[in-house]
Amino acid sequence: LPTSFAFAGADRIFVTLKNGVVRVIDQGELLNEPFIDISGEVNDVGQRGLLGIVAHPNFPNTPYVYLSYVYDPPEALGHNPEGARVSRLLRLSASPSDPNVHLPGSGVILLGKNSTFAYIGDPDRPEKNPLSCETGDGNYIPDCIANEGHVHALAHLAFGRDGALYVASGDGLNYNYGSLRAQAVDSLLGKILRINPLDGSGYSTNPFYDGNPQSNRSKVYIYGMKHPYRFAIHPTTGELFIGDVGNLKWEEINRARAGANLGWPCFEGENPNAFDPVCKPLLDNPSAVTFGFHTYSHENGWGAVIGGDFYTGRNFPPYYRGAYFYGDFNKGSIQSVVFNANQVPTFADFATGIPGLVQVSSGPDGALYVLSVVTGTLYRIRYVGSNTFKPSSSSTDGASNAPTPTPQPAPSDEVSDEETAAQTASYTGGGSGKILREWWNGVSGKRVADLVNSDTYAGKPAGQEMLSKLDAPRLVGADYGTRIRGYLYPPVTGLYRFWIAADDSG
Repeated sequence: LPTSFAFAGADRIFVTLKNGVVRVIDQGELLNEPFIDISGEVNDVGQRGLLGIVAHPNFPNTPYVYLSYVYDPPEALGHNPEGARVSRLLRLSASPSDPNVHLPGSGVILLGKNSTFAYIGDPDRPEKNPLSCETGDGNYIPDCIANEGHVHALAHLAFGRDGALYVASGDGLNYNYGSLRAQAVDSLLGKILRINPLDGSGYSTNPFYDGNPQSNRSKVYIYGMKHPYRFAIHPTTGELFIGDVGNLKWEEINRARAGANLGWPCFEGENPNAFDPVCKPLLDNPSAVTFGFHTYSHENGWGAVIGGDFYTGRNFPPYYRGAYFYGDFNKGSIQSVVFNANQVPTFADFATGIPGLVQVSSGPDGALYVLSVVTGTLYRIRYVGSNTFKPSSSSTDGASNAPTPTPQPAPSDEVSDEETAAQTASYTGGGSGKILREWWNGVSGKRVADLVNSDTYAGKPAGQEMLSKLDAPRLVGADYGTRIRGYLYPPVTGLYRFWIAADDSG
């Protein structure tokens, strides 16, 4: 399953696979030999895995390749792989004789030197106390990046115009009290980090620098995010455009600068979301939050934003130059955002039919590249004139259809008649998805966060049934499901409304 890709010069693309392998596309050919295989130390349960890659801008003269992944320490062998784990950022050197393979023994841990088994809270159970990378007295272990659940891990990597390496770090778990670490600048979770790409230290120009370049807060650049899975750096202003994947209702694209607080988990979108005392200052003073530049709800198939990239090439019509492109994993589509002279944005559909897209990036050849984890394909969308965008693809697991670009009319004669040479991507499968309802009787207490995993009520439902009216096709892969998490207030009786979101079933 491909999870991310990075350009390394004009003709080379590195592609990460979820299990820990890095493949190489050189001059359009997918090479048989991988750049590296670190699957022996990657935990790829759920949304975990090898999720981010970037090559040094001066590659191969500066032969560094950077990988972000969820780490499985050797001591975790024999423990439940679904239990808590930690994340790392690894720097590798390419071989001097062949830049398509790594130099053995060149690995350097830039982030997560203390992401070790000793600081994992519960290696057998996810999202349980004690939480990972904490001392137990409210303090955080330096250079330790927790991943309590199977979600929101260390992900996207990008170099800025300033030569710094920017790193996306999610909050590391499903929504619960641990999400509040996104508001703590001494935790590395729920942040964009800005570090020196040579040694992983924080810069003295970072907003929370405390005099120690190795401290957690000295590395923090932007905070208060749930899952900043992908982000882009504006090519002229240096401003970050961050796709922060939402919880139950809202997806966000944030425009943020150094020191910005994006509000999670106290806010989702602009809606108050958590009422812990930690959030009270923000709830009382929302002006301290940098709210999303663009937010959209989980309706009509939308539900997981994939932050994109700015188009910096010369191949597309002038209308698109400098435009921002982003995607949505659930919807399988790409949107264009074109700014006029006054920086007023116009949003429009650009491409559809891309199931499970996980990255959108502008390529050095003037094309737009899109990666799908569902089809196992890296797509290239080129403009070939007469308003025709021609897609092509390179698949890691076989042929697949290409996305359908939908050009938008520009305010000139250069783009006029709509035309496309693509097919709509689709996939089919057997089986069906179901929703299981369970109920408990005699629940007491002030609040129960999760009945299924509660020490008191675990595995003891009074009954269960399948809700046949909510059956849905199972499109890809084996049956998989998760129980709805939320707060119950027994013994209040009444009508409860539940929001249920479905992924792509892959």
